[in-house]
Amino acid sequence: MHAAALLSLLMLLAAQPPGASAPAAAAPPPADAIDPSPERISVATFNIWVGGEKADPDKARSRAQTLAAMKALDADVLAIQERGSFAEEYSNGLGYAVVPLGDSTAVITRLEVVGASRGKWGAKLRTPRGTIVWAFNVHFPASPYQPYQLAGIEYGDGRFVSTPIDAVTEARLARGEPALRCLRDLDPTLRENDALVVLCGDFNEPSHLDWTSPAVAAWNRIGPVEWPTTRLFHDAGFRDAFRAAHPDPVAKPGWTWTPRPEPRDVMDRIDLVLASPLETSPPARASADVTPSKASWRVVEAQVAGEKGPMTDRVIEPWPSDHRAVRVVFERAHAR
Repeated sequence: MHAAALLSLLMLLAAQPPGASAPAAAAPPPADAIDPSPERISVATFNIWVGGEKADPDKARSRAQTLAAMKALDADVLAIQERGSFAEEYSNGLGYAVVPLGDSTAVITRLEVVGASRGKWGAKLRTPRGTIVWAFNVHFPASPYQPYQLAGIEYGDGRFVSTPIDAVTEARLARGEPALRCLRDLDPTLRENDALVVLCGDFNEPSHLDWTSPAVAAWNRIGPVEWPTTRLFHDAGFRDAFRAAHPDPVAKPGWTWTPRPEPRDVMDRIDLVLASPLETSPPARASADVTPSKASWRVVEAQVAGEKGPMTDRVIEPWPSDHRAVRVVFERAHAR
């Protein structure tokens, strides 16, 4: 050590009070101190009605209304169905990235796009904090439509049925095969550590959580019916985000079909956001000496978006579709 440096050190030590130690190097701040708030991700599903061109006779004006509705939804991840050839036009209008999936579906997102699933049912995304989000999007066959078959309403080539067992059989015939293909494609993503996997879309089938005994009695319908498509994904580990926030289908039906009803229509909730892993109740309070382990997700907001009316939580006018949309906010925390 040079003499000048040694003299400076001796003078510094002499200036300290008796018993004081030399100053220690500042410790780096803990990672949580950078941003201690839980991470939130907003996800929406929106059937835009034949490319977004049906709301107004002027197709360009109709698409402008559809784009305005997308902006008002303000979702980090937007799953659209009936995209036509306009997914890129809408993503450009939002300033987002787009991942075209099936012939009818696309994911439009403000998150970073990492890739797509092998079967092209889903998009792999990354948040600014590095969290992986898998966004799957489905548009299952609309016909035959079992609520109409049970109600004796002619639609497509559907035969009339009169029992819940017949309705379940018809639903499996209508959507069982594509639902299984989707499940096979997304199954590997469910084993990715700390990834949020969301399954959005127009299921064209009610949820098994909705046609309960109290609900069918209140709605004067045949049932109860254990609808098979949502049940399939539930058994694979998915949970219905809207029903996690609003568990009573009588108190909160959340019907998305349809804001443009005809006298013959049967109202139902067929536009869904499912998620895995998802807490369906708040976690128990942990003691301070327990270390966080596996990441978990919970629903902090679940809304139906559409025209002003009793089913709508998030009013967007003019509403340009024959489906209402669903918007969900997920919060990432750590299970203790």
